[in-house]
Amino acid sequence: MRQPLTREAISKAARELLVAEGLHAVSLRRVAASLGVTAPALYAHVVDKRDLLQGIVEREVDALLDRFAAVETQDAVERLQEMATAYVEYGVQNPDLFRAMFLFRPELTAEPRPDGPALGSNILGAFVSTVRDAQGAGVLDDGDPELAALTVWATAHGVITTLLTGPPLDIDLKNKLCEAAINASLTGLRNGSLLHA
Repeated sequence: MRQPLTREAISKAARELLVAEGLHAVSLRRVAASLGVTAPALYAHVVDKRDLLQGIVEREVDALLDRFAAVETQDAVERLQEMATAYVEYGVQNPDLFRAMFLFRPELTAEPRPDGPALGSNILGAFVSTVRDAQGAGVLDDGDPELAALTVWATAHGVITTLLTGPPLDIDLKNKLCEAAINASLTGLRNGSLLHA
């Protein structure tokens, strides 16, 4: 017996197709076929292909936030470092999903979207919260916490882009690049040189 058709089931099927065959393979027709229904049946749950991809992104942002929440250290700077590393690991392990997350410019505002929360603000918010913890503990410069969070996020994002599209690197050098870039960013935030240049 076929499971009930829901947005969650559709998003899960779309994600599986994306992981198996790449972003180009995701279409309403292909997702519908994988669920044993016709494409028009999906329209009760998704508006169009953009909305279908948005469903995947919603799940992936939640998975990324779960990775952030799993960081256990009480030291806020170490938590920032581990969150940035978790972000890089996610992007490198899931390149097609990572690219899908940024098909559309992420909303970096607390203003809600008509159809749900701003997904980009959820990622940024996690970094901002940890920056504020570090500033409150006196271990990071007390500059603009949003700018500091964006600095860490941009550094991690740049590392992923380099690892996915740059020259081939062996695993040891990949790990060293990740650690060096994130540490350099955090060192600049500790002494204020990145926020008060």
